[in-house]
Amino acid sequence: DVVATSFENNTTELELLAAHRATSRLKGSFGGSFLTRQFSTAGEEALSPPVGQKGFSAFLYEEFAASPHASLQFGGRIEQAMFKPEVEEPERDFTNFSGSFGLLLRPNDATTVAFSFARAARNPALEELYFHGAHPGNAAIENGNPDLESEHALGFDASFRWRHARASGEVTFFVNHINDFIFRENSGEIEEDLPVTFFTQGDARLQGVESHADFRLGELVWVEGGLDYVQGTLTSTDQPLPRMPPLRGRAGVRIQKNAFQAGAEGSFTATQDRIYVVNDIGETETQGYNLFKLFGSYSFGSARVVNTITARLDNVTGERYVNHLNYLKDILIDNGYSELGRNFKVVYSVKF
Repeated sequence: DVVATSFENNTTELELLAAHRATSRLKGSFGGSFLTRQFSTAGEEALSPPVGQKGFSAFLYEEFAASPHASLQFGGRIEQAMFKPEVEEPERDFTNFSGSFGLLLRPNDATTVAFSFARAARNPALEELYFHGAHPGNAAIENGNPDLESEHALGFDASFRWRHARASGEVTFFVNHINDFIFRENSGEIEEDLPVTFFTQGDARLQGVESHADFRLGELVWVEGGLDYVQGTLTSTDQPLPRMPPLRGRAGVRIQKNAFQAGAEGSFTATQDRIYVVNDIGETETQGYNLFKLFGSYSFGSARVVNTITARLDNVTGERYVNHLNYLKDILIDNGYSELGRNFKVVYSVKF
């Protein structure tokens, strides 16, 4: 009957997006946003002093048709974030610029080859700057760092896309070099039966691949699949970054006729043994797992209103598993628990 901890998070956000009149070769859009946030918490698990936050951003994006088979894309974004705690913590003010340049080549109507170069920036979040205290929801004593700097990244990606009546897909390779990457590190100390953690920074590299494809077999049957992998490394120490997702794959089949479809899908997650450990303190390995689901849906209605009924059975086999990215992963394992088991849903939706 007593509220042990209360959180107040009052946020006001305004966004504006506009497209300018297109010319024969140039089209694009511009916009901006404004944000105010007042965050406070009180009680047994008060993690942060009251903090006021203000933010402003503006962006521009343009696409230039150099020829029928080639397009140039470029854009930029400037943003400012200001944090003002109501105690003796330092105020912080961040101004960052991000920009990108892309090239799209279309050898024919069905295929596209895309290249992109980008400079991106992210200021530390309020939680990373000012949190200090027990956070049972994440099973840790969390300590922010008010001296954190913004992350700055240089990235490159290359994609190959194809679109046919009976097959479509995309494969993307990417690499990002990030200066001052922010992450949570375990100190090895224990307070209040919780591990003590702190937010720190280091130069990092993220690289990997994302892919998916759909193929039509006959008039009613489609098969689909995908694969994604990301490898994160702290370049200063050649250590793996913490909380990196393992190699994952997906495969499924569906039958579709008019407004009815039904099918099955499996997702396959590999063991994550590339983990962040310093002086025998850090992450633990996570075993791989396979999940299967069955689904079916039917849509009906008119040109103005579409009704859809969907039924889905997740984790059909009742697989016991844990997600490597879950902060509570080791607690689940130690107590014989797992992520969500067999789960059945029926959803009715209306679009108008």
